[in-house]
Amino acid sequence: MHMRTLAPLLAALAALAGLPAVLARPFDGTGTDFLLPRANPDFPNPNVDPFYQAPDSLAPAQNGQVLKRRPVPTTIQSIHLDSTYQLYYRTENTQGSPTGTVATIFVPKKPASPPKVLSVQWYEDAVSFDCSPSYALVQNSGSSSAVIAFLDIGIYTQWALSQGYYVVQADHEGPKASFIAGFNSGKAVLDGIKALINDQKLPQDTQVAMTGYSGGAHATVWAETLHEEYAPSIKLVGSVHGGTPVDPRGTLLLINKGPFAGFAFAGLIGLMSQHPDLDAYVRSILGDAGRKKLAEFTSNGYCLPSVVALSPFQDIFSYTNATDPINNPRVVKVLKEESLLSSYSSRSVPVPKHPRLIFHGVLDEIVPYKDNAQYVREQCAKGADIQFNSLVAEHITGELFGIVGVINFLKQSFAGEIPKVKCGSILPDYQIGLFDPRADDIMGKDIADEARSLKGKKSPFGGNF
Repeated sequence: MHMRTLAPLLAALAALAGLPAVLARPFDGTGTDFLLPRANPDFPNPNVDPFYQAPDSLAPAQNGQVLKRRPVPTTIQSIHLDSTYQLYYRTENTQGSPTGTVATIFVPKKPASPPKVLSVQWYEDAVSFDCSPSYALVQNSGSSSAVIAFLDIGIYTQWALSQGYYVVQADHEGPKASFIAGFNSGKAVLDGIKALINDQKLPQDTQVAMTGYSGGAHATVWAETLHEEYAPSIKLVGSVHGGTPVDPRGTLLLINKGPFAGFAFAGLIGLMSQHPDLDAYVRSILGDAGRKKLAEFTSNGYCLPSVVALSPFQDIFSYTNATDPINNPRVVKVLKEESLLSSYSSRSVPVPKHPRLIFHGVLDEIVPYKDNAQYVREQCAKGADIQFNSLVAEHITGELFGIVGVINFLKQSFAGEIPKVKCGSILPDYQIGLFDPRADDIMGKDIADEARSLKGKKSPFGGNF
């Protein structure tokens, strides 16, 4: 990605994020040909593309085993990129049953020696299968998420490739588009890393780091949480996430009736897709308007822009005929199982052993800062190695403010140079801003310039970076 392509891209993003009428359908534009929706005939919608369908060999396969593979032209363009592939691999859902999902992998032109892998999770934040990252990343895919995927994944992928790192981006919501279903997402991320290592025949002790923001941070925190028990063979040297939802109940209560109420609908539907008892209960209390809303959110092309723009200030509970649905035992059971707060979760919450950087805007209006701060306190009390950066920012600007610290932490993780500090504190190295001259040395000037150019532009969430 170069500056000459970024300006029209941002113009397209502004058009996409600015008007509800536009958000409900693919946008029109002229400057970003490889992003505009043209429905690439070689890569059809995942709902009809046979590549996304589970083969007969799925059940007996091992987690992370690649069952299908194909080269793919993506929206990520770099002089450091050799080739890009989609991998269909085996993983597990929340209930531990076999399922399959797709990851997009980026192979560097000059791989570092020894090899290193960066797993990037992006904020899909929708419950329609054709919002999957692998589809959004295809050139001319027709996906309503194309611009969002390009921006969210682009900077970190560009930087990693410039370092000679392999990059993997899993469809962590899986085939049911299970937004905010932690067990499902975490397993998909870990098995996606295994799939890349297997496909590229890398050593099993290859160093791996992870990063993600918002919905991508949710997948990242669950992957690091499940790592030791579910995929201990992965050599995880560091992870970074920001604006992280660690407790679905707290997030739902914050955003319901607010400008981002659409995420409450999407989150509930995502959890329903992984918890049959919850699904049965919610469907039993929905009125006609609620059933219509459910169909709307799961319809083709109803991706993050539509989720944000088309349901602001709505009360999710008003679509039911129940008096206190959030305290129904079947709802509470799922919310407790899907929480990473030890004080609320019904499970014992693991403490990852590797170094972590967590950042969060104290003014975050989408994901509660207090929940993340509590998570850090609880983890630190159990011996975690966490640096926690509290930003003077809300959710949208928090992503931009955290970029330099993310890359610096990832660089030092791979180098084994993360200083040991008191858990919950933060070193100045990870508080460097984009407009600090040191950002160029950390990120590379071209990539830093691209990130700086986002300031003041429209975010996929509707406000400005």
